[in-house]
Amino acid sequence: MREFKYTDCFDKYDRIMQFNKNKKTYIHGWYPFVEGYSKEFINSILSELDYIPQHCLEPFSGSGTTALELQKNNIKCSSFEVNPFMFSLARSKLRTDYTVRSLKKHLNSIERALEDVVPEIETVYPPPIYKSMMQRDSLDKWIFNLETMRGLLDIKFAIDGVNDNKYRQLFKISLASLLLEISNVYRNGKCLSYKKGWKKINEIQRGNVHELFVEKIENVILPDIKEINKYKRAEGKLFSNHNFCHLGDCKEKISLLEDGAVDLVITSPPYLNSRDYTDTYMIELWMLDLINDYNELRDLRRKTFKSHVQVAWGNMPLLSIKELSDAIEKLEPHKDKFWNKNLLEMIKGYFLDMDILFSKLKRKMKSNGKVYLNVANSAYYGVEIEVDKIISTIAETHEFEVEEIRKARKIKPSSQQKEQIPFLLEVVIVMRKK
Repeated sequence: MREFKYTDCFDKYDRIMQFNKNKKTYIHGWYPFVEGYSKEFINSILSELDYIPQHCLEPFSGSGTTALELQKNNIKCSSFEVNPFMFSLARSKLRTDYTVRSLKKHLNSIERALEDVVPEIETVYPPPIYKSMMQRDSLDKWIFNLETMRGLLDIKFAIDGVNDNKYRQLFKISLASLLLEISNVYRNGKCLSYKKGWKKINEIQRGNVHELFVEKIENVILPDIKEINKYKRAEGKLFSNHNFCHLGDCKEKISLLEDGAVDLVITSPPYLNSRDYTDTYMIELWMLDLINDYNELRDLRRKTFKSHVQVAWGNMPLLSIKELSDAIEKLEPHKDKFWNKNLLEMIKGYFLDMDILFSKLKRKMKSNGKVYLNVANSAYYGVEIEVDKIISTIAETHEFEVEEIRKARKIKPSSQQKEQIPFLLEVVIVMRKK
C-alpha cells in the first residue's frame, strides 16, 4: 500500500481556508457564502506554480471563488455547478459588462415600482409552494412572516419588470443575500434551524425589506461596479470567465472540454459529511424560482455528488481500496444504530463518483498539470473515513501522482465522535498529471 507524504501546513492554510475572509471583499462579498475557501487560497497556489496556467478547471464551482480570482489574473477557468442557485450566483459575479449608469437606471425603475405596491401581493404574485415558506394560520412554524414575504414578493415583482436579463439576475442575487437575515431560520450545519425566540423577534415590516434591498445594491453592489468601470477605463475590455461557467453535473459536463486542454485544477468537492446543499440553500432555490415543485427538487438531488443520504442511492459496489474496505467493515456492526439506512451506500457512492471524476480528468489534463484538491476526513459511529488517502489512491489509478497531502486545519467532529476522535483533518491534496 502506497504511503503518502504528509506536510504540516497548518500555519500556512489555517486563516485562508474559509470563505469568511471574503465577506467584505470586492465582488466575492456579494453573497455571504458559508462553505469554501478564500481568494487568498487561490493566490497562494498561483504564487507557487513554476508555470503560468492557461486553462484551469473547477469542477465544483460553488459561489465562483476560483473562477473569479483567476479571472482577475486573466486566466481562463472552466467551471461547473449542479446547484442552479450557486450557478446563478457565480455567473453574476463573473460578469464584467455591468455599468454604473445601467445599474442606477434599473434600480430607479424598481424603486418606482415599490412606491405603489399591491396590498395583498400574494394573491397576484404567489409565493413558492413550499409548505412552510410563508406564515399561514394552518402552520405552527414558518420561514417568513407574512409582511416580510410581502416585501420580498414586491421586490420580485419589480425585478420582473427589468428588461435586461443580466441586471435581473444581479438583483435576484442581491435579494438572495438578504433572505436568511430576514427569515426566522439560520444555517445550522447541515440544515436550517429556527432562531431562538423567533416568534418574539420584532417582525420585519414590508417597507423594511424594500429598504434593505436598496441598501444592499447601493452599499455593496454599486461600489464594486464602480470599480469594474474604473478598471475598464484603465485597461480596456476586461477578461471574463462568465461564458466558461456551466450548469450541470461535472462528471458529465467535463466531457465538453477538449482533451488535454487543462493544466491546472483547483477545487473543493463536497465533503463526505452527509450535507445536502439543496437543503442548505433551499430558501434561495425556492424564492428565486429555480425550483418550482417537489419533483424538480427530487431531480436536482439525484444529480448531486453522492455526499448525502437524502436520496436512496441503491446498492453501490465497493472500490477495492484498503482504507475504504476497512472503514466499511468497521461500520457494519453499527448498522442497527444508523440514523439513516443509506449511510453505507452514500460512503461507497461518494468514492465511486470520485473515481468517475478522476477518470474524466485523466483525459482532459495536460501532462505535468497540477491538481489542488481541498477536502476533509469524516467520521461516523467512531469510525474515521480517511477520505484523503482514499481519494489519493483513486487519483493514482488514473495517472496522477500525489506529491503531498498538506495538513490544512483540524476540524472538530460532531459531539458524538469527540471522545474517540479528537479532530478530523482537512487537507489540500497536491497532485501532478503524469
